[in-house]
Amino acid sequence: MLACKNISFTSIIHSILSAVFVLNYSFGQELAASVNRANIQLGEPIVLNLSVSVPKNTKISFNPYDKELPALQQKEGGQVNDNKISLEIEGEFKDSTSQEKNKVTWIGHYTLMVWDTGKITIPMQQIIINDSTYLFNAVAFTVSSKTIGAKDELFDIEESFIDVPQKTFIQYLEEYWYVAVGCVLLLAFATFYIYKKRKKHPVKPQKIMSLKERTLFAIEALDNEKMWEKGKLKQHYTELSHIMRSYMSGRFGLNLLETTTFETKKLLKQVDLQDDTIETYLLLLRQADMVKFAKSTTDEYTILKISMMAKQLIAETSPLEV
Repeated sequence: MLACKNISFTSIIHSILSAVFVLNYSFGQELAASVNRANIQLGEPIVLNLSVSVPKNTKISFNPYDKELPALQQKEGGQVNDNKISLEIEGEFKDSTSQEKNKVTWIGHYTLMVWDTGKITIPMQQIIINDSTYLFNAVAFTVSSKTIGAKDELFDIEESFIDVPQKTFIQYLEEYWYVAVGCVLLLAFATFYIYKKRKKHPVKPQKIMSLKERTLFAIEALDNEKMWEKGKLKQHYTELSHIMRSYMSGRFGLNLLETTTFETKKLLKQVDLQDDTIETYLLLLRQADMVKFAKSTTDEYTILKISMMAKQLIAETSPLEV
C-alpha cells in the first residue's frame, strides 16, 4: 500500500501518454520528435523537428503554434516546475512531404528562441492522422547562460520611494508667499526684456532638426551618459532599443514599438528594405534583448560598437539631405 501511495499523478499521466505513443506503431504510423542540438547557449536558436511516416493515401493534419510554443523548465533533481514557460517561435512553421514506394513521410520544423536556462522539456505535440489524434514523443535539451563581455553581474535597477505629505495650493501659497511674489516680478521683468529685445532684433527662423539628426543626437547623448559605468546597463539598452524602434517607425511609417522580431521582419520586408539592412536592425534588437531579458553583460567596446552600428544604419536608411 505504501508503494502505491508514492506513485504521483504526473507519473500516471506520463505512463498513459507513453502507452498511447507506443500504440502508434501498431497501426503503421511512425512518429518522431527531436531537436538539432542537445545543448545550447542562452539566446541561441534551436530547431524542433517533427516527422511522420504513414502508408500512401493517409490524411495528415497538423495545426502549428503561431508565436510561442509552450514548454516546461526542470529544477535540479529532475522535478518539473509548475510554472510553464514559452519558447519564442522565430519565423514561420515549415513542413514538407515526400513519397517513397507505398510510404509517405511528412516533416515539420519549428525554429525556437530560448530565454530560460536549465533543462527545457517540450511536451508531446499532437497530430491528426485519418481523423485520429496521435502524439509525438516529448524532447528535452539543456540551455546554459553565457556572457558577451565583462563578467560583472547585472542587477535590475532598484527604486526607492518616500511618502510626501499632501498640502493644498493655498497652504503652499501661505507658506511660500515671498517665492510667489518673486516669481511674478521675475516673469514680468523677463517678458518686458524679451519684448524690447525682439523689437530691436528680429527673430531669425530656427532650423527644425530632421528625423536623422534627432535620432543621432539622442544616441550621442545616451552614449555620453555612460550608464554602464553606473550599473545601469539594462537601462542603456532599453533606451537604445526604444530610440531605434522609434526611428524605424517614423522613417517607414510603421508601428514597430510593440512588435515581435518576426513581425518586425515581416513589416520591414513590405517596404522593400534590403535584407542585410533588416538583419543589421534585428541584430541591434537581439543584442538589447540579451541584456534586458537574458541578463547578459558586455564591455564598453561592445556597447560603443553597437551604437556605431545604429548610427551607420540610420545614415544608410535616411534620404540625402541638401
